[in-house]
Amino acid sequence: MLDGPEGILTPGWSGHRIPKACILGLGLIGGSWAGALYQSGWEVFAVDPEKASIDEAVCRGWIQGGWTEMPPFLEVDLVVLALPLQMLAKGYDLLLGRIPKGTIVTDVGSIKTEICNKSQMNVQNGSRDFYFVGGHPMTGSEQSGFGAANPNLFRNYPYVLTPAGDCPPNVVQKLVAVIQGFGAKAVFREPRDHDVEVAMVSHIPHLLAVALALATHDVSQEGGAALALAGRSFRELTRIADSSPEMWKEIMVRNSDAILGGLTLWEQRIQELRDSLQRGDGEAIAEAFRKAHVVRGYIN
Repeated sequence: MLDGPEGILTPGWSGHRIPKACILGLGLIGGSWAGALYQSGWEVFAVDPEKASIDEAVCRGWIQGGWTEMPPFLEVDLVVLALPLQMLAKGYDLLLGRIPKGTIVTDVGSIKTEICNKSQMNVQNGSRDFYFVGGHPMTGSEQSGFGAANPNLFRNYPYVLTPAGDCPPNVVQKLVAVIQGFGAKAVFREPRDHDVEVAMVSHIPHLLAVALALATHDVSQEGGAALALAGRSFRELTRIADSSPEMWKEIMVRNSDAILGGLTLWEQRIQELRDSLQRGDGEAIAEAFRKAHVVRGYIN
């Protein structure tokens, strides 16, 4: 077990050699991590079942090599679990005994409570083989797969970290420095707070985009041609409805409590606007717009 207020880290973190990382999963986020680390001077490797993704990453020069299955041991300083939510726990378990003590491990999942609880249970059971810091980049794309990966994907966006209270400060700071090197802004949350807040700013917007697209299709089926009139506002509002159905079904079901709570708040606001429309109260609608302008001003 790794003890002490200051975490004892692998040599790459101290500058004794070029730092090495392994990305588990070369999708949009994992591939972008690989490219960003490469640009930051890291040696990068990857594990992905799709050999074509590994070959393309090597061709781009972002990774030095990779495997389609987890190798017996990874001599690295950092591991990024960029796996689908339903595979995160398995990916975490695969690391046990396969990476050096003092390695920092992070993930990119959009729900933090599950994986952070798993990590804490391991620590409480006396098996801290590495330092885990949960993470979630607040950026992405409706496109998926390594082909859409971009080393600058994280630049100018928040990057949430959810370290446990007993995680050594120097471990957290090392990961913060890496993320800031990508041009991202590190922000900290408790795992549960993250899940509640992200339900509102990420998960529910995806549901609203889907609902708007389907409702507009319903109008068109009734004899209109609404979709033929779709301009910039409709296209931007519904863009994220093109996101991966398989990925989003997992997110929605696994974070359903937080999403349902957020939907209740949203429905209350919609009902207020609906009531104003029924009364013909234009001033109430204008006031809602004014308040929304103020809220938008809080976004950095």
